[in-house]
Amino acid sequence: MHYEIIGIVATLFIVFAFTRNGEKQIRILDLVGAALFVIYGVLIQSFSTILLNGILIVVQIFKLYKLKDRVEVTEE
Repeated sequence: MHYEIIGIVATLFIVFAFTRNGEKQIRILDLVGAALFVIYGVLIQSFSTILLNGILIVVQIFKLYKLKDRVEVTEE
């Protein structure tokens, strides 16, 4: 299997996220891209890629959780 394909797909998710307007869409696309980069990092044995994108996954999940709370408060 060509590991580079996973890296390219991850890159496309990140780039596509930059074209979106909604915060939720951006964060979800970034989350998917970061998860793919973690997989890619494991496959190529790149600790820095795993570390950076692992941190970004945590940040995106936290921000999505906060966004969900903010939406629920405004709906009440």
